[in-house]
Amino acid sequence: MSHRSRSALRARTQALAILGTTLSLPGASVLTRIGREPTRSDTLVAGISTTVVRPATDPPWPALVFMNGATPDGRSHPVVQRLGVALARAGIGVYIPDLPGVAGGELSPRTLACSVAVAEAAAGSADTADGRIALAGVSIGGTLALLAAADPRLQNRISVVACVAPFGDLAEVMRLATTGTHRDGERLGHHVAPPYLHVGLARSLAAMLAVTPATSALCRELRELDPDSGRAVELPERAFREAGADAQRLYDLLANTDTAQFDRLYEALPVHVRSAAVSLSPIRVARHLHAPVEIATAPQDRYFPITEAQTLAAASPHVRLTVTSLLAHATPRLSARYLAELRRLDSFFLRSFRAATSGPPLQSLLEQT
Repeated sequence: MSHRSRSALRARTQALAILGTTLSLPGASVLTRIGREPTRSDTLVAGISTTVVRPATDPPWPALVFMNGATPDGRSHPVVQRLGVALARAGIGVYIPDLPGVAGGELSPRTLACSVAVAEAAAGSADTADGRIALAGVSIGGTLALLAAADPRLQNRISVVACVAPFGDLAEVMRLATTGTHRDGERLGHHVAPPYLHVGLARSLAAMLAVTPATSALCRELRELDPDSGRAVELPERAFREAGADAQRLYDLLANTDTAQFDRLYEALPVHVRSAAVSLSPIRVARHLHAPVEIATAPQDRYFPITEAQTLAAASPHVRLTVTSLLAHATPRLSARYLAELRRLDSFFLRSFRAATSGPPLQSLLEQT
């Protein structure tokens, strides 16, 4: 067997181990023992609490920053931790930060700034090969990975972006969370998202307000809401009103369910909130994505319609979209009903892994799969 064939086989085996770990495939425990045991430590990276998983081999290594989605467990989520170990066994140094607000579904300019800072610090580490990193994420973590990759400080230092179920346009997420509709070309489609999206949006918008005692109190009340309680969640209208005119405009949009009123209420939002929404929308910076981008999503995602991912894929020649029912939003699932799609998801992992470890050019990988 030639060296090139051995390298290809090793890459496929390592990618399969990562896929198997993520999906909890039968026999995956055997694959995950490939490679020496990595070491894990919790530290601060750019001031952010981060789990760093280091391969057992000597540095420098290819590096990857993983940005998880909204989960109370944050970076301690079992699947996230298993994925970090599997990647490190395959020779990749992994950074898993707890980005501010993300655990509660909160996205703000501060969240993005911290994402860029962690990625920049990881790329600049002496342990990172060639000063280049891969970015990966799920749900709003995937959105953050896309936004960070387009940042001028990072766009030429990214080997690949691999994300699952990101959204592309925060304004459309606002429309979806409040009215249950989304733009699908020239028409409006219907998509009823879980209540968590509405609560996450409220937290995100409130975090964009100027900091005062009243807006801080509003943010605390919103973070105390429990969208998983099974009961209808009511936003604290009184706290919005006490936080001032800008907060009242947020409440007017969040409380609205009339599709015909959405555009008017969106335009009435404070200018700095609309500017923040633009800055947190990957579709607005897609032209600045220089690295290969791999996006995987479900055909019927619970949170974000497939049009979000399709619009991103259409906006940049660097984006490749994989659609598979083996994903339930950001959570991989193993189902006999969808096993025929396993190869498609395996190819997503293989292309992402090869690009992250400086494998063949993306075009060669596309031709292989």
